[in-house]
Amino acid sequence: MWKYYAFRIAGFTVSYLPKKVGYLIACLIADTVYMLSPALRAAITDNMRHVLGSETDDATLRQHVRGVLRNVAKNYFDLIKIPHMKLHDIESCITVHGWHNLEDAMEKGKGVILVTAHLGSFDIAAQILAIRSIKTTVLVEPLQPPPLLNYITALRETNGVAFLPAHSGVLEVLRQSLRRGEAVLLVSDRNIAKNGLKLDFFSEETLMPWAAVHTAMRTEAAVVPAFNLRRGDGRYDVYFEPAIDVIPAGNAAREKNMEQIVKVMEKYIRSCPEQWVVLSPIWASEQ
Repeated sequence: MWKYYAFRIAGFTVSYLPKKVGYLIACLIADTVYMLSPALRAAITDNMRHVLGSETDDATLRQHVRGVLRNVAKNYFDLIKIPHMKLHDIESCITVHGWHNLEDAMEKGKGVILVTAHLGSFDIAAQILAIRSIKTTVLVEPLQPPPLLNYITALRETNGVAFLPAHSGVLEVLRQSLRRGEAVLLVSDRNIAKNGLKLDFFSEETLMPWAAVHTAMRTEAAVVPAFNLRRGDGRYDVYFEPAIDVIPAGNAAREKNMEQIVKVMEKYIRSCPEQWVVLSPIWASEQ
């Protein structure tokens, strides 16, 4: 329960601070976590070594691991700040690229599956969908304890984007949203269910979640990769890539569709590795 109480206390205190001050505190907390959590450092280091390459020196790895933790902490500050931000303030700090790619996909009337990675400031970026009146359901990992899940979900849904924890039968709920011509957003860089497809990700095989392509192949929904990157000036860039060419059926269709998603995820993660805020090893041996 300590995480729940920590979020509630932060929501009543830190969330009222200016962004620069909040980020400074976030970085100090992240640096403390870096020093006190060797297991966490090791997990992030393994991920960074895959992204940066096996020849990367230890100093560079340490710099990126520290950067990941700092961006995680900044993301938490962004999250608790959302209820205290006006919509026009959120919109003014986001630069959107490729919005026409999403509009073109929505016009087909089959719904749109937005696929993304744990990159940048996820919760801030999702608000642009509400601001521009795109009815969206975001599938997220269930958190424990339940009060923490409920509190974080309430923060995320401040402006109208729906966040749905993964559970049995959730894919049917998402399919219903797509049939109504809505959008769903699926994070596709970390396999939680342990039943994904074995694919090369940064040149090494691991299990990758395939819910996005599975759903697209059953519903004919468009699949649009979307990513967010944090800028040094406190602003954010949100990118909507052209829809992938979904192969509806046939030999290895699932794998070929996922390979298209993996390719674009690799491009964005490689561009800013320290913003890839995954804290568990993607290439864990138990996968």
